[in-house]
Amino acid sequence: MYIFNPEHDLCLANGDIHFVPPESAIAFGRDCASITEFFRGLDKDADCDFPKMKKIVPWGWNHTLRDSLLKQGIDKELIATAREIEQITELSHRKRALEGLEFLCRNTEVEILPYSYRIAAESVEQVEEFISRHRFVVLKAPLSGSGKGIRFVTDALSHSDKGWCKNLIEKQQCVVVEKRYTPVLEFAMLFKCSKSGVEFFGYSLFTAQNGAYRGNILASNEFIKDQISKFIDWDSLDIVQNELQKFLWQTTKGEYEGFIGVDQFICTNYPQHSDDSEPEMVMEIFYNPLVEINFRMTMGIVARNIFDNFATKLNLSEGSHIFEICRSKQNGKTSYSYHFRPLQLSRIRLE
Repeated sequence: MYIFNPEHDLCLANGDIHFVPPESAIAFGRDCASITEFFRGLDKDADCDFPKMKKIVPWGWNHTLRDSLLKQGIDKELIATAREIEQITELSHRKRALEGLEFLCRNTEVEILPYSYRIAAESVEQVEEFISRHRFVVLKAPLSGSGKGIRFVTDALSHSDKGWCKNLIEKQQCVVVEKRYTPVLEFAMLFKCSKSGVEFFGYSLFTAQNGAYRGNILASNEFIKDQISKFIDWDSLDIVQNELQKFLWQTTKGEYEGFIGVDQFICTNYPQHSDDSEPEMVMEIFYNPLVEINFRMTMGIVARNIFDNFATKLNLSEGSHIFEICRSKQNGKTSYSYHFRPLQLSRIRLE
């Protein structure tokens, strides 16, 4: 059985079994519950629904979901243990992303962003010192996701920002501070982890606004890789993929079972003059192979499964549609839906 619980990140960060997510998160899960139709095939043991289910695969495991399922009388053998959820919480801390980027910098010769572009600040003073050097920064809560727990700061912390940072440092040990970049291409490498190893699951190509997910291009791995290769060559991508598999295996040590999405981006600077006597426009490309690590299901994994297993049924051709999550508000009530929208009608463009 599959469960769509998009409030997962909020529940994981809170950690309390009695935590009540905000109404918007509950509405998202309720309105888009049928999305689990497109989870089928991800895990054959989960393809059977209640009461014949052999396995439960949620969007993500957390204490709130575990408590709810136990109260419903679901067999505890099908539910993640409290210890396993604590391990997922530890893995999901944004410090893992810092460690992963440092691992890639040290173990590959691929030109990527230096891991010093962000820090895990353990005091407000560290945050302010980083801002004084970089001006335009992003603040991120260590346990958050899907665009939540993010603040954009220019030049200095506001009084509200300082309070927010202090609270995070007290509750989650640090606040992640990053030099701000504007991506020109956002994508992810997807993995499936088991007790025996980490398997590469494919690519996703997506768009986000202010860190919040908007939609995924529905296309083959080859199509997506061709888009990325306009900036980064295939060999470099393969090297990063292999090293990420090594890092994820070393990190999970066979104790995590489920999907992993590793968000990445490519950004460029504004054209600059070279040092030659003849002015020449030079564009620098920056590749960040590890923005976030999501130890849960992601929309990229859903999009990958939709194109690989449902494209014929849905009459989707290569790169023709985008899988979008839409939010609307009427009479003060927010509702959610998902759509397969022709790419030319979407706000997303492929250059």
